[in-house]
Amino acid sequence: VKRTPDATAVVFEGAKLTYRDLNARANQLAHLLRQRGVGPETMVGLCLDRSAGLIVAVLGIMKAGGAYVPMEPHAPKDRRLFMLEDCQAPVLVTQSSLKDEFSDSAGLSIISLDEEDGLERQSCENLPQSPAPENAAYVIYTSGSTGQPKGVVIEHHSVVSLSRALRDTLYPSQEGPLRAA
Repeated sequence: VKRTPDATAVVFEGAKLTYRDLNARANQLAHLLRQRGVGPETMVGLCLDRSAGLIVAVLGIMKAGGAYVPMEPHAPKDRRLFMLEDCQAPVLVTQSSLKDEFSDSAGLSIISLDEEDGLERQSCENLPQSPAPENAAYVIYTSGSTGQPKGVVIEHHSVVSLSRALRDTLYPSQEGPLRAA
């Protein structure tokens, strides 16, 4: 964002976001999530179709300090509701076409990215707090083929370790943010 703010960061089906735009939108979502109580170790459900907004949402949840719990929008409704209840997510980031499927979830705060009025009024500034290496980054659920799906928590340090291992073994000639690390 600092080096190339006007460079293209995300392209999806004709939608383009520069690094500046991506950072600003993710920060706006992060501020809204903080207002709704999201911080370190807070699980946030994420149920969006593939889009540029999906990248904004992942970054916004992480910037707020939360851990995202990805849910396939076209998976059975019972599976998605089980995952939300199991991980005890107090907030769900979704889209208007899916919002009604979660309206019966007691105590769940729903943010619909494509219609959230308060999002544009949020600050575009970075939040001061960063997650710690041992904080949860995301939770993935098993298929449940042997019974109920099980959530597996992935911490930030594990994501960094994987990135470094990929850089060193599969992409050693690639330049990137972890090259200087």
